[in-house]
Amino acid sequence: MARTLNKKNEEHLGMVFIPDISGFTKFVHHFDIRLGKEIISELLSTILNANILNLKVSEIEGDAILFYRYGILPTLKDLMNQYELMLIAFKKKLYELTGGRLFLIPDLSLKLIVHYGVITEYKLYGFRKLYGVAIVDAHNLLKNNIPCNTYILITNDFLHQLQSQKANEIILPEWVIQRTTKIGGLSFTYFLYDIELLKGNVFHERKNENPD
Repeated sequence: MARTLNKKNEEHLGMVFIPDISGFTKFVHHFDIRLGKEIISELLSTILNANILNLKVSEIEGDAILFYRYGILPTLKDLMNQYELMLIAFKKKLYELTGGRLFLIPDLSLKLIVHYGVITEYKLYGFRKLYGVAIVDAHNLLKNNIPCNTYILITNDFLHQLQSQKANEIILPEWVIQRTTKIGGLSFTYFLYDIELLKGNVFHERKNENPD
């Protein structure tokens, strides 16, 4: 559980949660600006609407949303479930917006960075902004050499806070592959997603729930 470190400066221990649209830079350079902004706006709205962990929103950063949360942390299973809900909603919206012609923008997908550390807030012209090393580190982790554009990256700083469930103890579904590595001084575990297997599983579950 996060605790307040310094009430005067409003320093807290908390979770940083950043879903980021993979392939955004290429998309901006190769897609019509008017249609492009509508597509990205719809996709970001879809991610916001899929927030079942009641995460707070600090700001929307072009191709990413900076969520955060103090207090009791979600379990690893809850995190993976939250990501999958966002990912499936994202892919469905993308399918809808392209009229099923996903080949038009095949590189757009969703990745997630989860970190934990000291966060402080400050006000600027009526906006509440987050500040701290944890915020900087989380954003730096968006730039990595993970060989996939659909994944969850969870730092050891977050995983060490989980008392009841460790990353190496969870039983992963067939569409997820787990790896560990580090960037600079930050060690982390990442989970690579096979979106086709995931979609197939979702379809299979729904068919079983609603048999003809």
